[in-house]
Amino acid sequence: MNSLKNLHEVSAIYFFVLAFAYVVCALLFRNGIYADWSLILMRVMDMPFALVALLYGSTTLYLQLETGGKEDEEASPWIMVIFAACLLFFGLVVFVNFAFPSKL
Repeated sequence: MNSLKNLHEVSAIYFFVLAFAYVVCALLFRNGIYADWSLILMRVMDMPFALVALLYGSTTLYLQLETGGKEDEEASPWIMVIFAACLLFFGLVVFVNFAFPSKL
């Protein structure tokens, strides 16, 4: 449980850093300032951002569902459901990213 809280804290930092960088790149691209570099960075950052967002969201969800406060060594069945859903969603994101490339 302690390692899950550590993963949650680290993924929160990466999530907010990547989200801020992605928003800045989108604003720069929209206003035509360093548009080529912004487009390249947005294309490179989309997969890591999706992975970190899923890590942050899934650990947040699991920590909210784990309300017992007990420190058992058994894993909760929720962790498998959340892991399967996140794995399926990340697979869908990867498929869409590579099957339908951007035309820009």
